[in-house]
Amino acid sequence: MSLPFILFALLALVAPGAGLQKWARVRVDPALVLPLGAALAATAYWLSLASGLALLFPLALVITAIGLVVRRTGAMDPPLPRSLWPAAAALVALLAATQYGLNRPAANGAFLLDPMGDQPLHAGIAWELTLPYPPQVPGLAGVPLSYHFGADLVRAAALRWAGVQPYAPLNREEPTLWALALMLALGGLVRRLGGSRLAVALVPWTVILTDFSFLCAVVPGTRWWSDVFRANLLISLAFTNPVVPALALALGCLIALSRYESGEGRPWLAFALLQAAAVPWFKVFLGAQLALALALAALLTAWSRGRGASAEPAAAARAPRAAALVASAAALAMLPLLRGGTGEQVEVAIAPLRMVRESLNDVGLGVAGAGGLLLATVPWLAVALGLRSFGLPAAWRSLSGGSAASAAAGLALTGWPLGLLFHVAARDVEGRGLPSATIYFVEQSGAVLWVFAAITVAAWAERRRRPALAIALTGLLSLPSTLEFAVRKAGVGSDPVPSAVVRALDAVARDGRPGDVVLQRPAARYPPLPSVLVGRRVVYERFTPYLTQFAPRAELRRRHETLYRFFQTTDRAEALAIIGELGARYVCLYGPDRVRFDTRGILVPLYEDPAARAYRIERASSP
Repeated sequence: MSLPFILFALLALVAPGAGLQKWARVRVDPALVLPLGAALAATAYWLSLASGLALLFPLALVITAIGLVVRRTGAMDPPLPRSLWPAAAALVALLAATQYGLNRPAANGAFLLDPMGDQPLHAGIAWELTLPYPPQVPGLAGVPLSYHFGADLVRAAALRWAGVQPYAPLNREEPTLWALALMLALGGLVRRLGGSRLAVALVPWTVILTDFSFLCAVVPGTRWWSDVFRANLLISLAFTNPVVPALALALGCLIALSRYESGEGRPWLAFALLQAAAVPWFKVFLGAQLALALALAALLTAWSRGRGASAEPAAAARAPRAAALVASAAALAMLPLLRGGTGEQVEVAIAPLRMVRESLNDVGLGVAGAGGLLLATVPWLAVALGLRSFGLPAAWRSLSGGSAASAAAGLALTGWPLGLLFHVAARDVEGRGLPSATIYFVEQSGAVLWVFAAITVAAWAERRRRPALAIALTGLLSLPSTLEFAVRKAGVGSDPVPSAVVRALDAVARDGRPGDVVLQRPAARYPPLPSVLVGRRVVYERFTPYLTQFAPRAELRRRHETLYRFFQTTDRAEALAIIGELGARYVCLYGPDRVRFDTRGILVPLYEDPAARAYRIERASSP
């Protein structure tokens, strides 16, 4: 990790996350430090943007962190597990082989883009969140952004206050940090569910473990095994998808709720509420699933209490109300996101087993008819669950084990029914359907089901006094697809942005200010480089297929046609009219790109090279 990001993480995440617990006069739970810190940092930075009072962010964090000094509550409870570090070392090795070398400058001045993942969108959002609120969609200047950007708020704060460029943490610091946060949260939840020390030692490894998709090796030509059956967290972890910090927040919520139910005090309920409200802003799909799981837990716990099943009346009395309150916090926080923005409605349909059919089609194993699909679902589920299937009985029993345990079980069990029943997808500008977002429900459930699997496998090993055998079998059955991903991703390499292009964008950055509009051809080869590298806005880009989530297809086509006219017209007056209409201040041309109108007195050269040219517009009308 870079020193600026380390300092930012310590001062803006770790210190406030621990300081808040100290202020509450409770001993610090290490599993909650990073989730609480992330929720605080995102909230404080959002308030500073929305209010226009930039100093609110450091002030809020300093006040929270002071709790470390003025409150003495003893050692951490529970202590930081030493068994975490082997899994953390394996995580770092995996990311070093696949991610650390990408999305960074090369020695020759080029920029080594990672050709996979959604990092360009999130880098662009981070830049947008340093500009006056509200943010705009990267690649669609002028279109307001309606999106879950909790993790982007933290990233933008690092850019604004520590000078950490967005692409730097996206491939190095953030996947490492959020995975460690999730490892700690998984271990903390295992403790609250009564898991043994061996279970606590096993569960951090599950962040990089996968299903039985290594069986795809018998199908010629199958690649990316870990992505075939949809339920592995590995892909999202490597590509810094915000589902990873969102999972840490969701599990932190359940840990805090469990401690409240155990009679450890009202601060734990407040911590549960804070984290539950933050989850949808980090990943809206997990926010919906968490609200559902908590509501289910409230109902089941109330029913269990009515039957007299609880052995602790005080805990039984408050558990249903607490779970319902925390579920309400997650649901209410989700409402602004559900209103949507100016884009087209995402398609939501009941499509039983569509995920199974598409998964099998991906590996060339298509099935005919509804009966064949139904028969194929059984082995599909067995492979998709993998070793996690051993956790199903424990998860089922936990549905009646108190609201926190019941909610954890709900999270573990509801993803597959939701994913196999529904289809939720956007369409691209041509109207073609994109992959279903319901894979996140399955992925989220898979991550939590590992908790119950780790408890079960550890209990089996301890009964037989064979922990080494349990560890060996777990690795043998759950690491092959992880290794296939590592080898294949390491072989993909980078997609270098030429050094001349980087220098042209640097010239624009030096000449203007963040938020300036740059005119460039909407090519599909690269993401909108002005937006993701230097924080300038572009009118339209063709790299991101799901822009219809943010703007209607008719608007996207209009922008494309307007840019086409600008680069094709020979009429100087028409070019000036388009410049004024779009509020543009710069023009960037790459390779053979050119404009055809008379540019004298309009375009002032900032950088010129055969591979890239950058110009300031001198005679543009006001926006």
